[in-house]
Amino acid sequence: MTARRRPPDSLRDWLLLIYRVPQDPPGRRSYVWRQLKQLGAVYLQQAAAVLPDQPETNDALRALADRIRAMEGEVSLLRTSSPSQDWQDDLMTRFNQARDAEYQEIVESVERFEDEIRRESRKERFTFAELEESETDWEKLHRWQERVVARDFFGAPDRAAADEAMARGHGALDVFTREVYVRENLEVDDAGSGREPSAAPERPSA
Repeated sequence: MTARRRPPDSLRDWLLLIYRVPQDPPGRRSYVWRQLKQLGAVYLQQAAAVLPDQPETNDALRALADRIRAMEGEVSLLRTSSPSQDWQDDLMTRFNQARDAEYQEIVESVERFEDEIRRESRKERFTFAELEESETDWEKLHRWQERVVARDFFGAPDRAAADEAMARGHGALDVFTREVYVRENLEVDDAGSGREPSAAPERPSA
């Protein structure tokens, strides 16, 4: 789970957001926390979060800083560099641990999705209503995976397990879809699954 070591001359640049948000009205602090978590930020301490220095993260943090100021809060957005290789490796490990926890949740959610598909198949509920519900659930899983991959800056190890689970779940849904088509007297070979195929999200370069 530890980040792979890099040559000493490859110390990274980071974006550090330090902020203070008024307690009232309620909800402002949780809003900022949620926004930073969605970006994949790691907290160095309370109200001090860090992200890799990239154009996308820079734009997102600048927009969040503007939002904090609009809330009558105080905010500083700073660019900093890793003080040492050990410090950087520890921080990258924290990023990977956060992503691995999310990938593990994806695997568990896919397993629940597969269980549901099996239950409906045993009951022979091969109806359009069940198919539509399953496709809606699958689309939510796929969007979730895309969001996690987008904030996986350093190639967390459990990405592979999540990809495998998603491929398995996609296959289970395809089998269920084809059976619904058969029951509805549709041409399976011509119609396929009826859904646009989804490629696995690309892994961001470290």
